[in-house]
Amino acid sequence: MSTIAIVFRKEMTDNLRDRRSILVALIYPLMGPLLLGLLFTFVGSMLKTEHGPGRPIEVAIAHAENAPEFIRFLEAHGVTIRAAPDDPKAAVQRDELPFALVLPERPVAAGGTPLEVTVVTDPARLDSIVASGQILDILRNYERETTAARLRAKGLDPDVMTSLRVMHENVGRAANLGFMFLNMIPPFLMFTLFIGGVYLTLDATSGERERGSFEPLMINPVTRSQVLIGKLAAAVVFTLLALAVQVVAFWIMLHSIPREALGIGTLPSVLHLSLLVPVCVPLAVFAVATQLIITAVTRSIKEAQTYLGLLPLVPGMAGMILVFVPVKVHSLLASIPTFGQTLLMGQMMRSEAVSWSLIGVSVLATLVFTLALLALGFRLYEREGILFPS
Repeated sequence: MSTIAIVFRKEMTDNLRDRRSILVALIYPLMGPLLLGLLFTFVGSMLKTEHGPGRPIEVAIAHAENAPEFIRFLEAHGVTIRAAPDDPKAAVQRDELPFALVLPERPVAAGGTPLEVTVVTDPARLDSIVASGQILDILRNYERETTAARLRAKGLDPDVMTSLRVMHENVGRAANLGFMFLNMIPPFLMFTLFIGGVYLTLDATSGERERGSFEPLMINPVTRSQVLIGKLAAAVVFTLLALAVQVVAFWIMLHSIPREALGIGTLPSVLHLSLLVPVCVPLAVFAVATQLIITAVTRSIKEAQTYLGLLPLVPGMAGMILVFVPVKVHSLLASIPTFGQTLLMGQMMRSEAVSWSLIGVSVLATLVFTLALLALGFRLYEREGILFPS
C-alpha cells in the first residue's frame, strides 16, 4: 500500500502543478451550470405569466377598429393593444413581432357572423410559441363567453352546445418545461465524470512515455499493478473533485434562477444530492479505468487525445436523449453503466423517490464492469509494449 501511495502522491503532485488539470477539474465543470443557468433564466423570463402587475400582454392587431367589442374583451383581460404594421406577416418573419392578430378588413357587427381572427406566428421562435399560446387561451375564453351570451339571448341553455367536458388532472410532478430542463443536468454530470480526470490519465501513460519518464518509473522496485492503481486513484480524485465543483455550481444556479416561472417548486434536497455519492463514485472509477486503457493501447499522446475527446460523447448523448424521451427505471436499465446512472441522477434532480435497490444494482453492475476493465488494464501494463508501443 505504501508503494501505491507513493505513486498516488507523485501523480497528484505532478498534476496539481499542471494548469490544464486544474482548469479541467475546477473551471470546466462550471461551464455547464453557467450555460444552463443562462438558458433557465432566458426561458423563465419568457414563461413568466404576463398577467401579473405591470406585465400586460402586448398584442399587435391589424384592423382593430373593426371589432370594438372584441377589443374591449381583450383589454378587460389585461391585453395591451398596439397597431400592427401594414404587413404583419412580414413583421413576424423579420422577428419584429413575436406574433400578430389580423381581424377582418370590414367592421363586424356585434351578435352577427363569427369573428374571424388570424393568428400569425413563427413556430421557430420560442417567444412566439409562448406568447401566441397565451393569447389563444384568451381567444378561446372569448369564444365560449360570446357563444354562451348569444344562446342565453335566444332563451337557450348554453349547455346544449356542450357535448364534452374535459377535466384535466395532473398527478405528475413535472408540471411544465422546468422538469425537462432539470433532466439536462445529468448529462452534464456524466460528461464531467468522463472529462474531469482526463488530463491526468492522459499524462499518466501517454505523456510519461513521450517525456521518457515512464520507463525509469517501471524500473523502480514497484509492480506495474501498483503503478496502475496509484495512477487510477489520483485520476479518480481529480474526477470526483470536478464533479463536486459542478454539483455545488448547479446547486447555486438552481437557487438563482426564476424557479416559479419554470414551475420548479421543489429543489433537490441535500438527501437527494447525497445519493450522488454511491451512484457516481463507482462510475468515476469506471470512467478512469476506461481512460487508462485507452492511453495504454494508443501509440501517441495525440492519438489518445482523439479517443479521450470522443469518449464523453457516448454517455452524454444518451443522457440528452433521455431529456426528451422519458424512460422508467428498472433493474435491467439500472445495470447498464452510464445509462443507469443517468436515469437515477434524473430522478434525484426531479426530487423523486429513488429506490435503494436500483442504486445497489447500478453500483454492483458498474463495479463488475470496472473490475473487468482493470483486469484488462493489468494485462496491458504487464506487456512490454506499454513502454515501447509499435
